[in-house]
Amino acid sequence: MKSSDDHRMLEMIESEDPKNPYTDQELAEQLHLSRSKLTMMRKNAGIENSRERREQILLEDIQAILKAEPTVSMNQLTKRLVEIGYRITLNSIISFMDQQGLSIDANLQEEAQPRAPRNEAFTGIIGAQRSLSIQVEQAKAAAMYPPIGLHTLIVGETGVGKSILAEAMYKFALVNKQLEEKEMPFVELNCADYAENPQLLTAQLFGYKKGAFTGADEDRDGMISQANGGILFLDEVHRMPPDGQEMLFQLIDKGVYRRLGDRLTRNAQVMIIAATTEDIETNLLDTFRRRIPMVIVVPPLSLRGIDEKYDIVMNFFRQEAQRVNREIFITSDALRRLLSLHYPGNIGELRSKIQVACAKGYLACMHKSENNSRIIIDREALVLSNQKIQETEAPSKEIEFFSSKDLTVYPTDKTMIPELKINDPYEFSDTLYRIIETEYTKLQADQLSEKEINSIIWKLMEKKISRYITNIQTDKTVSQFTDNIQTIVEEELLSMVEEMLEIAKEELGEIDKSLLFCLATHFNASVERIRKGEHILNPNLDNVKKHYPKEFKLAYRMAQLAKKHIGMELPDEEIGFIAMYLSATNSGKVRYGEAIGVIVVTHGRVAAEMVAVANELMGSSHLTSLCISLDESPRSIYTRLLNLVEKNNQGRGVLILVDMGSPETFGSQIGEELGIEVRTVNRVDTLMVLDAIRKTQLVDMDLDEVAESLVKQRQNVVLKSQPVLSNKKIAFVCFCLTGEGCAKYLYEYLKDSVLELFSEVEFIFLNVLNDRGIEQQISEVREQYHLIGMAGSLDIDAGSIPLFLMQEMHQPGALERFLLRIKKRYQNSQIESRNQVSTIVSADLIFVDHDIRTKEQAIHFLSDQLVEKNYVKPSFVKTVIEREELVPTCLETGVAIPHGYFSEVKKPQIAVLLPKEPIPWGGQSEAKLVLLLAFTENTSQIFSQVYSVISDMDLVEAVVEAKDKEQIRNYLDPFSS
Repeated sequence: MKSSDDHRMLEMIESEDPKNPYTDQELAEQLHLSRSKLTMMRKNAGIENSRERREQILLEDIQAILKAEPTVSMNQLTKRLVEIGYRITLNSIISFMDQQGLSIDANLQEEAQPRAPRNEAFTGIIGAQRSLSIQVEQAKAAAMYPPIGLHTLIVGETGVGKSILAEAMYKFALVNKQLEEKEMPFVELNCADYAENPQLLTAQLFGYKKGAFTGADEDRDGMISQANGGILFLDEVHRMPPDGQEMLFQLIDKGVYRRLGDRLTRNAQVMIIAATTEDIETNLLDTFRRRIPMVIVVPPLSLRGIDEKYDIVMNFFRQEAQRVNREIFITSDALRRLLSLHYPGNIGELRSKIQVACAKGYLACMHKSENNSRIIIDREALVLSNQKIQETEAPSKEIEFFSSKDLTVYPTDKTMIPELKINDPYEFSDTLYRIIETEYTKLQADQLSEKEINSIIWKLMEKKISRYITNIQTDKTVSQFTDNIQTIVEEELLSMVEEMLEIAKEELGEIDKSLLFCLATHFNASVERIRKGEHILNPNLDNVKKHYPKEFKLAYRMAQLAKKHIGMELPDEEIGFIAMYLSATNSGKVRYGEAIGVIVVTHGRVAAEMVAVANELMGSSHLTSLCISLDESPRSIYTRLLNLVEKNNQGRGVLILVDMGSPETFGSQIGEELGIEVRTVNRVDTLMVLDAIRKTQLVDMDLDEVAESLVKQRQNVVLKSQPVLSNKKIAFVCFCLTGEGCAKYLYEYLKDSVLELFSEVEFIFLNVLNDRGIEQQISEVREQYHLIGMAGSLDIDAGSIPLFLMQEMHQPGALERFLLRIKKRYQNSQIESRNQVSTIVSADLIFVDHDIRTKEQAIHFLSDQLVEKNYVKPSFVKTVIEREELVPTCLETGVAIPHGYFSEVKKPQIAVLLPKEPIPWGGQSEAKLVLLLAFTENTSQIFSQVYSVISDMDLVEAVVEAKDKEQIRNYLDPFSS
């Protein structure tokens, strides 16, 4: 007797579309069975598979089409079948035709298919049938998966060919889906170009609506719109910030997106192919990574066979032979070296080495009268004068086999790799050959000898080549930034500065290389302000005219180029800046010994990367970084920053550039402690660092002037040392996934109402997908501000803080109720604050000479005392232990300061323990004094006054020596008389 599953399977097969019968997988999914069980059921019922069930009707329809159109091509036949209802691909039809013994005239088929044969897309990838066979099959499967392909992540080291594989997938899909390029576009985005500017990334990817931001003068479509129906290739996707990864969620999940500043959603069908050199587990959001079903890992060149390496080498030589239309002769020794070398940059570096060698050989050919003289590549041609060769161990038998004889490559030889449409990051030989031809013609006219010409041209090229090879090997932010300054500076501005420097060279001789970057990035910031009609301030203009008349006159000449390049004249203030830069870089006035010190402070490794970029571009020696971890204690950060400030002070003060958090407030305290002028600017990015370096190199600008000029860009700076205030500023938080979309929309909705209640309120925008999590971000805000309320797109645990959700916007009376809650909570907190600061250390919570020997015992003992006296909730102890497990809280003075969450505290208090013997507190730390802190949000700022005691070794010793509880309380309680 048949089961119910059998009956349902039979019913489905009987009712299926005969042109597109159900596959076993589709049947299994519908019946909620495993595929293997479904296949067994089908076979037991004597039913053919889907391909066999469709065979007869497909054969009849193909024969009917061939009879009606005898000259039909294979592509046209596929389209006809699709038009009458078949879901079928070109590959399937070719296979079916072969099985049935049917054929189409090859000449007609070729004529009807001007594009490459169906398998050419991957033939350009050497190893496609060998070491990369699995990767190629993955790529084909992803490209053809209906309806738009499987989103794919290509992982591999620099130069292994990730971009080439992505384009091969695109070509393969084009041919097999019978589509034209305009029907299925390919759009590429290098995420590294926008890593420092999430808003620009948003605008580029999604487009924007007129008025979305300053300068958005018209609606503009983004790359998603351009890629609709095709493929979006995201190169270096690990450089895409979490905000950018999050923005793609909705597109991947639902096929919809929003332009920046637009409330309306738009539809798009886009296959995403992303490439990265980094570990995807640690460098991509889990939520983003899980949305990419296909991961293709491309092996490095070192793991591929010598036979493949040989094929790659020969193929690149064939390309160069065609490029210059000359024979290339490769000695066996040179070939052996190419096969033996280690290539950190993989195939890309190997290609570059071959191009450099060919360029050297081409230069030698320029001296020969025969136009068709061949290029000779010997062992020495592979070495630059300042480069060391890193070879592997002694050549293997396989290497000896492939390099046993000299070889000649002819320009008529066919190359395996087709011409690429993607910008190839390793392609630069065209530039080399053009330099050689141009310079050779010029120098030959000067009647120089062959040796002199070779020397001059090659010195001109070696610097470019060496830098280029290094960039390929490292492939880090520094090299990307150095070689691609045009990604942050307008092309016309860069051209203008280069021409300006030519004028300067005429008068000053050789110009410091940093001046190009100084002026280019300076103008990048200032020209936009000039265009908007904003005043450019140069407080030193009169001094410059008086003390540097030569430089000012030269700067005036240089400034005349502005009208030609950017269509505007530069004001005297800008001319003064040019003169200052000329003076600083060429008159010995970049006095590093007297520079303003600059410290970049960020969470994670970002600070180090920014400093590396700045040092590469500017050659600065007064710049350093401080990278802090998310769980590092404020005291540790403060101590490390203090040491750096002291070390980097060279007589003119120190400028601290921070991203966010507690370091923003440390500058003024450190300045007072060390007696050093310290200024702090927050929301640092790479351009701010470059701007700061330029200006701190100008001896005519002091610390305040530099800080003031930076704040013009950020509008958020601490200019003077400020005392720690007992009353915090008021803040209101708006949050969403990105901190840009719903958060800004809620801000516009609530702003006027909140400002009516609190005119001094500061609005802060947070994003849920930040590495630190929304709870930690809110906790950081509460450390610095009195947080009166929050609004967001997600329902989070806000504790006692009033929370307004986006869905409440359309509920009658919701806004009024929310504002009333804010007002009442603020009034209550003011009363609480006034009432609670009368004392913070009670004598009956001071315990002297207790025999407690472990950290756990101490925390539980003091917590129990606070619970018993109704200062904290019973759950308080759990939050203390959680924090201690994250970061042990013992100071260098031997004082432990464990503490719990504000939400678990009923009334603020500090419980004090002086144990008989010091208590081990983690690592090498021992606590001779334990303060269990129970603070509310409104009294936590009092701790800064307690801290002034427990961070002083002499005062701590006095507390420990004191046996009288009242004496101890007088030391610790800031409100004791």
